[in-house]
Amino acid sequence: MDYTETKERIKEHEGCVLSIYADPLLGDAAPTIFYGHLCTETDPWEPGITYSQEDAENVFEQDFAVAVKDANAFIGDTETPDIVRSVIVEMAFNIGINRLMKFAKLRQAIYDQDYIEAADQIVDSKLYRQLTSRYAPLAEMVAHAA
Repeated sequence: MDYTETKERIKEHEGCVLSIYADPLLGDAAPTIFYGHLCTETDPWEPGITYSQEDAENVFEQDFAVAVKDANAFIGDTETPDIVRSVIVEMAFNIGINRLMKFAKLRQAIYDQDYIEAADQIVDSKLYRQLTSRYAPLAEMVAHAA
């Protein structure tokens, strides 16, 4: 699958900040940098420093690879339309595998290839209510895969 459009959409939704900032939803508890990269203790990034776009792109590619792996783990061997896989990759990028795996009914709907129900599960989530402008189009994409 070609993920070019997925990457562009994620970058548009995340935006890029070249220095550490507080996550818009989680605040100071989740220091973030670049395209929504959650800083960890092992990261070299320090507050108050502006980093390069090249750094941002390198971290994005690493984070994107993790999101693809996580999305594949979530979907499993189920044959899935590319657009549904793309949405799940974006969700994995945005919330990580642990939170993604809590979407059990979404996962089951994908296994059942019931993309209307899968879209409904996205809409019927706290994540959707918090980030409606991001998740409404994603839910619509999944619904149109039906």
